[in-house]
Amino acid sequence: MLEIYQSIQSPIHQLHARVKIVFTLFFILAVNLLPQHAWIGFFLFFLLIISILVLSKLRLKTVLKRSLLAIPFLLSAIPLIFWGPEPVMRCNIGGLIHIPISIAGAERCLSIMIKAWISILAAILLTGTTDSHALFSGFRQLKVPAILIAIVELMWRYLYVMVDEVTRLIRARNSRSTVVNHGHHAGGSVFWRARVTGNMAGSLFLRSIERSERVYAAMLSRGYNGEPVIQLNGDLTRYDRRFLFLSMFILLLFLFAGFITGR
Repeated sequence: MLEIYQSIQSPIHQLHARVKIVFTLFFILAVNLLPQHAWIGFFLFFLLIISILVLSKLRLKTVLKRSLLAIPFLLSAIPLIFWGPEPVMRCNIGGLIHIPISIAGAERCLSIMIKAWISILAAILLTGTTDSHALFSGFRQLKVPAILIAIVELMWRYLYVMVDEVTRLIRARNSRSTVVNHGHHAGGSVFWRARVTGNMAGSLFLRSIERSERVYAAMLSRGYNGEPVIQLNGDLTRYDRRFLFLSMFILLLFLFAGFITGR
C-alpha cells in the first residue's frame, strides 16, 4: 500500500501535522467511547468527519476505496448477531434450518461496524492530507519513542523497495512469456504455475534482503543515526491553535451528546 497523500491547497492541508495527529487520536478515542445505542452520537461524528473531508478536497473515490480496510473489522463483528444475548429471534429457513438472531447482538454488531468505518475515515483523512515526512516529524515532536518511529519509517521506506522489486520480477516474467491466440500466455499446468510463483516469491525475498542491506549501508554512509537531519515542521501557528481548540470542544460536545442520548 503506497502513500495516499494528495498535494492540494485546502484549509486541512495547511494545518500542522501535530494538530492533525492529536485530532485524529482524540476523534478515534471519542468515537469508540460512545455507548452502544448512541446513534445520534454516531451521526454527529460521521457528519463531522465528512465535513472535514469536504474541506480537505480529497477525492471521494480514493477515500471510499481506502475505507474498504474496515471490512475485516466488519466481518469480525458479524458473529455477534448469532451468538448475542437474549432476546433471541428464531429464523426458519425452509423449515429445516433454525438460525438464532440476537437483537442486542445485532445492535452491538452495527455499532462496531459504524465505529470501525468512521475511525478508518479519520485515519484516511490524516494520511491523505499529511505528507509522510511531516507525519513522522509530527510524531517525533509529540515525543513518541524514537525507536518506534524509526521502525515504522524504515518499514514504510522499504515498502517502495519491495514494490520496485515486484515490478522488475513481473516485467522479467512477461518478457519471457510467449503470447498465443486470444492473448493468453503460454504455460504448463496449475502445479507448474504454482512452482513458478513460488520461485518468484523466493527470489523476491532474497532480492529484497540484498537490496535493503545496500540501501541501509548507503544511509549509514550518509550519516543516518535514526533521526532525520532536517525537521520539516515548525511551531504551531494561531490558526493551528484555534482549530485544535475548536475541534477538541466539538469532540467533547458530541461525546457528551452521545452519552446523553445513548443511555
